[in-house]
Amino acid sequence: MSWFSFKLSHKEESTADLTICAPISGTVIPIEDVPDVVFSEKIIGEGIAIQPTGDKIVAPCNCTVIEIFETNHAIVLKTIPDNIVLFIHIGIDTVELKGEGFMRVVQEGDNVKTGETLINLNLNYIQNHAKSTITPVLISSSDQPRIGKLEKAEGNCLAGQTPILKINFKHEAFTSPAN
Repeated sequence: MSWFSFKLSHKEESTADLTICAPISGTVIPIEDVPDVVFSEKIIGEGIAIQPTGDKIVAPCNCTVIEIFETNHAIVLKTIPDNIVLFIHIGIDTVELKGEGFMRVVQEGDNVKTGETLINLNLNYIQNHAKSTITPVLISSSDQPRIGKLEKAEGNCLAGQTPILKINFKHEAFTSPAN
């Protein structure tokens, strides 16, 4: 029995144009179950969330660090080479912690490989001081038109190892020139 599964997978292993791994260890939950409408209503983008058990955020794929919020509670990444923008928000209402419990390891502009640590966490502190530790992992709404199929994982996940999102891009249909 697999430790994780994909909702839309067939019996054979599905392939994807882009695979996003878990940025933190924990349990995948539907984005619709996040206790914040900005995420659950998919205002920022489509994705999943993770109820974390781990103490670090890692690169979910090869990517460039575009932005790290001043309080280190959220990070924006751009995948290499597909240029899909990913948004990872650590916990709910964690901006109110003013950076306590978060320590950035990388800087904006850094290129990182899958599994490299981005932010270290004091998960115990965050659990005791934030509304929730649920961590949304989103594909920017501006990139949604490029996506033909999105598969979402279920179950437990390991940071930098477990695929949580599989993306297949829309491919323009080939049209032959008129004779």
